Order: sequence, then C-alpha cells, then structure tokens
Amino acid sequence: MEHSEIESGSYKVYGYRYVVLGSYLLITAMIQLLWATFFSITTDAWRYYGFTSAAEGENAISMLSIIFMAGMIILSVPSMIAFEKWGFKKAVGFGAALMAVCGLLRGFFGSNFTVVIAMTVGFAIAQPFILNAPGLVAGKWFPESERATANSVGLLANYLGMGIGLLLTPILLEGGMTIQTMLLVYGIAAAVAAAIFLIFAKEKPPTPPCAEEDAQRADFKEGFKIAMRRKNFLISLIVFFFLLGVFNTFFTMIEPIISSMTGGSVDATGAGIVGVAILLAGIVGSLVIATFSDKDKRHRRLPYVIVCNIVGTIGLVLFMLFNGFPGMLASGLLYGFFTIGSAPVILTFAAEAAYPTSEGTSEGFLMFAGNVGGVVLLGISALFGANHYSIMILMAVISALCILLMAMAKETKLQ
Repeated sequence: MEHSEIESGSYKVYGYRYVVLGSYLLITAMIQLLWATFFSITTDAWRYYGFTSAAEGENAISMLSIIFMAGMIILSVPSMIAFEKWGFKKAVGFGAALMAVCGLLRGFFGSNFTVVIAMTVGFAIAQPFILNAPGLVAGKWFPESERATANSVGLLANYLGMGIGLLLTPILLEGGMTIQTMLLVYGIAAAVAAAIFLIFAKEKPPTPPCAEEDAQRADFKEGFKIAMRRKNFLISLIVFFFLLGVFNTFFTMIEPIISSMTGGSVDATGAGIVGVAILLAGIVGSLVIATFSDKDKRHRRLPYVIVCNIVGTIGLVLFMLFNGFPGMLASGLLYGFFTIGSAPVILTFAAEAAYPTSEGTSEGFLMFAGNVGGVVLLGISALFGANHYSIMILMAVISALCILLMAMAKETKLQ
C-alpha cells in the first residue's frame, strides 16, 4: 500500500496517506476521550473522590479540564518548535507515548485523586504534540484539493473521542464498572492507539503532493512573523479564541447546564446523549462542509464559514429556549453540524492566509488561542455560579460576534 500512488495534476499522491491519517486519528481520539472522561459523570466523580459539597466537587472536576487547556496554552509554542526540529513523526510520537504511559498509570492508581491530577498534567503535556498536528498531516501528505477534507478528518477524531467519553463513561458506570476500572480500560485503549501510531505513521511521502516550491515552509521564527502580519490570520486567531472557548466551556459544563435548564429532568446519560449527538453532527458537518469548500471552483472558504456559523448560532440560541430533551437535541444538532462542522475550514483558511508559515505553526497558534479562550470563559462562567442560563446567553453573544469578525476577512488564494 505504501507504494500505491495516483496522479494529482502533475504530482504523485500516495495511498499510504490514509494509513498515516488513520493512525493519527486514533491517538487524537484517545487524548480527547481521556480529557472528556468525567464530562458526563461530574457528580458521580466528585462523590467517588470524597468531596462533600457540589460546589467544591464541581470545581475539582472542572480543574481537570482546565489543566488540559493550560497544557495547550503553555506548550503550544514548544510543540510547534518540536514539529520543526524533530519532524512530525518524532514530535507526535512523543505525545502518543506520554499519553499511553499516563493513561495506564491513571488506570492502575485511579482511586487516588492526587494521582489522577498528576496524570492529567501528563496528558496536558502530551496533548499539544498531538492536537496541533492535523495540518502537518494534510500539508505533507495531501494535495491542496484534499487538505480541508484531511483537516476535517483530523478534527473528526477530536469529536469522536469526546463523544465516546461522553456516552460510554456513564454506560460503563451504570453497568456496574467502578471509576478506577473504567480508567484502566481507557488507559489500555490509549496504549494500543499509541502503539499503532508509532508503528505505522511515517514522516512524509517519497515525493511531495504539490510543487516543490509549494512544499517549502518558513521556519518557526520567520513563520510567526509572517502570520502575525496577515490580517486574515489574525481574524482567524481571534475567531478561534472565541469559538473554541465556547466549545470547551459548553462541553466541560454540559451536565450541569442541561440539568439546570431542564430542572433535573435530564440525567447524566441524557446529557451524554445530547453531547454525543452534537459531536456526531459536528463530525458529519466537518466532512460535508470541508468537501464543499475543497470542491468549490473558486476555492472559497469564507462563505461556508459565515453561513454555517449563522445557522449554528441560531441553534445555540434555540438550545436556551427549549427546556426539554427533544428540543435541546434538535437545536444542539444545528450547533454541532454548522458551527463545529465549520472548524476545519477555518483552520485551512488560516493556514492558507499564513502561507508559507508551516501548517503546524498556524494551527498550533489557533489551538493555543482557543484553549486560552476556554480557560477565560470557564473563569468568567464561575462568576455566574449556578446561573447557567446567563452562561448560555454569553456564549451565544460571543458566537454572533465571531460571524461579524469573519465578515471582515477576505478570501485567500494560494498562487
């Protein structure tokens, strides 16, 4: 399969690119599953670890999510430098190996909350080396006509891993499994995914999938300077700060938000189902929207991003207005398909705007900004206390602001 190749224009693209992408998808899904482990069982988790009040317990479990985001904030730049110095395989392989070790240790000692915190720090270190790399896979292995789609498949794994964590965790607990046993199962799965990546992933194809000059990228320092001078990239950076910040905040608090807004009529499993449905809609939306954008004869990105985020923001507003499971599910699907589904196109738009900056650098900065947004919004949300309705209003307003910002950008076309 490695030597299977097809012509794309006058350049060769190799069938092995799907193996590389698939192995990367596995570890991306796993690191997100490890992050989302407690999202839909927040109450069960803080009780298991011995906290006596809901406020203290929720803050403790939310801290685990914040640690993940803090890792992205602190280590995004080092990870981007590592991509340049070590290459894709070694840098991402480091993250995969660290994820596997910490996953197993969290499983073996998962009844101790201090150990859980320590292993979460390990996950947070590994995360940027994994999640900041979808653009590298797309840029090194895929032709321009497939890059937004490849990016969408890379991000698809984010949603898939979160979805599994949201839905599978409460099902396992309801089936009689303890939290520690569940953590061990996840740790073993993480080790298997890491092994597959380390065995099958390769740095780059024998020949680039584009013109040699187009395959060249500026080094990190020069690429950073170039990106910071591009208006479209700066707009994308701000948009991702808000959009990913809303996304991280929403899913970190999904159980208490839904429980509060439905008066407790929707339990943890119901909240998990809503969350998984939103993520599945995001997965489908990512593939559909990115494909339309890639196949656009005028190579446009912005119209898809703007229209999709208008519809997605309407879905977020409707989510507040419906206080029952069916309405929240339907409106959540709108938000998931259109807003979450547009993320790969935004990443591709930013990478094209920042060219010849490396895709790993441009996407790393967007992920960095998004995680800063998540920490900031979670901090602001804590000021609202149990007023989850006000938190949702804030997120809807921020989403509307992102539409205005994207309307200020202009199309970028690589020559």
